Amino acid sequence: MEKEVLEVVLKKSAKESKIKRIIDMKWESALPKGENYTSNILRITLKVVLGNGRVGKKSFIAKKEIVGEAATQLNKECQVFKKEASVYTDIFREMDYMMEEFADTEGPLWCELIYFNSADGLIILEDLKASGFSTVKRTELQDIEHARLALRSLGRFHAMAKVLEGRGHISKYDYKPYGLIFHEPYIRNFIYGGIQALIKGMRASWGKEWADTADKLDEMTFEELSKRMRESADFDEDTFKCLNHGDCWNNNMMFKHNWEGRPIEIRFVDFQFPHYNSPCIDLIYFIYSSIQPEIRRQNYKSFIQLYYESLTSNLDRFGYEGSKPSLEEIENVMSRLSLFGLNFFLGFFPITNSVTDDAVDFDELFESNGEEGYNTRIFGEAGLIEKIGEEIKALVKLQSS
Repeated sequence: MEKEVLEVVLKKSAKESKIKRIIDMKWESALPKGENYTSNILRITLKVVLGNGRVGKKSFIAKKEIVGEAATQLNKECQVFKKEASVYTDIFREMDYMMEEFADTEGPLWCELIYFNSADGLIILEDLKASGFSTVKRTELQDIEHARLALRSLGRFHAMAKVLEGRGHISKYDYKPYGLIFHEPYIRNFIYGGIQALIKGMRASWGKEWADTADKLDEMTFEELSKRMRESADFDEDTFKCLNHGDCWNNNMMFKHNWEGRPIEIRFVDFQFPHYNSPCIDLIYFIYSSIQPEIRRQNYKSFIQLYYESLTSNLDRFGYEGSKPSLEEIENVMSRLSLFGLNFFLGFFPITNSVTDDAVDFDELFESNGEEGYNTRIFGEAGLIEKIGEEIKALVKLQSS
């Protein structure tokens, strides 16, 4: 076949699948209440006429800014929608090119950006659900197969980001320090406030055997916590650093499964809080927020090793010429970040794993500086002690060290 003929065939094929006209359009919520905290996630369903004259259906995901005290402050300080759009338009475009350059056939780790308008506070994205992707239920968390795929993919994402940094496409100066570690209002509202709510819940419904532990957990002041959190992630220039996702938890991952229900592909979503630091911040955030507690406890060390092998092998695959971290260095950084990991886990897990859809009121949380806003009933839910009890004891021991 002559190249001119092939060109005509390909253009005709592309034209036939394109949308020629919209017949009908519906907007509906894409997620139940309590599943997302920074955006309204809507699904746009279209009935369309395609270029070949056939009638079909198309769907897209629209993200709109949430109106309220907490969301307004987050959007103002972090520019979450602008940051997310820049990740799609600037970074993922270059990652696509790099995958072509190195014949990487594993596929993207993100969805396609369709539209962004900062004035409207609106982002339109590919609807991954239409392509067979789904999330793991928030209250069930990830089993070992989902966790291993996520960790392997996270290592690949960090490696690609580091290579792009070396090529000048990512600059550490474009990103603010991570809010949950370096910004005191976020530490006070989200982490310290969550720990204080947990302490109240323990005293109210966990019984006398937990009273002493609650008192010990309460010994760390906000000032001390904030100082130790900053110190834990204030790494020197020799530490391996790269672009982090920033909110790498279960609800921000979608999986495609085979006929046996096993995960075979993953897409990361919601890139509203990217930051530049050790990739272990993403790693410890994911391990504590998203994996079933018993599985995490049994496989913690092997999970770190799996991530490390993915990170370094992908750095090699994409031609990284800089210094790579050793497994011991990654383990040491993870140990140093334990205070953040445990405080984050205990402050967030009762909310994100709660069966209720009103575990927290973020506007009230911000208005009260973290003193109010938590639904204390969540701390009495069945099974919570078994899920977080060991980590509470570990944090109390770490605080005293």
